[in-house]
Amino acid sequence: MIKVDHITKTFNGFTAVNDASLEIEKGEIVCLIGPSGSGKSTLIRCINGLEHPETGKVYIDGEELDPKSGNFAQIRRKMGFVFQHFNLFPNMTVLENLTLAPVKVLGKSQQEAEDVAMKYLQVVGLVEKKDEYPNKLSGGQKQRVAIARALCLEPEMMLFDEPTSALDPEMVLDVLNVMKELANEGMTMIVVTHEMGFAKTVANRVVFLEDGKIVEDTDAKTFYENPESDRAKDFLSKVMY
Repeated sequence: MIKVDHITKTFNGFTAVNDASLEIEKGEIVCLIGPSGSGKSTLIRCINGLEHPETGKVYIDGEELDPKSGNFAQIRRKMGFVFQHFNLFPNMTVLENLTLAPVKVLGKSQQEAEDVAMKYLQVVGLVEKKDEYPNKLSGGQKQRVAIARALCLEPEMMLFDEPTSALDPEMVLDVLNVMKELANEGMTMIVVTHEMGFAKTVANRVVFLEDGKIVEDTDAKTFYENPESDRAKDFLSKVMY
């Protein structure tokens, strides 16, 4: 479903992603983990087309994700993306935030878009907040709205870039529970996360990065119980407690 073929991405001479290759099948939940600055967010942004690697290619359902191609936007619409900092429009209600893209991008009628929005507000448990503005919501509620907004475009896969890192600790569980429900329903997911418990219990696979390189790519059970590299062992000794 997703193929990353030897991509490298640099910023002002700094190599953020270094010759990374990765394949993700339909229905897999893959967590990208590693220390800060290891290239996790840059990798997922390259997969989504928000960043463009200097070398290598990204394929979605067998089609190259090329910003110069005529189907670039169409391919990107297969992927829902949830950011660390919500990115909700502050001047719009929750419902307006959710219906804007389906109407403008997918060409749905307002009523169709609202029906879909209410469906996904039900999924994230926030139907009662549909007429609220973002400044009236907690951080956890904003992130759940952001997840619902991404789902309203009815993507084939969901990408999450540290979706809980900007939240107060007591807000994290609500967001992770929504993500677990999506996983249970078979949604293909790539998650950049520092939530080791989530990665251990929900992910099919864990990809561990260091200095822009993929150091380990294995099933979650093997990674947490028997990591191969000394760097992964050292990392886990500091984050698992």
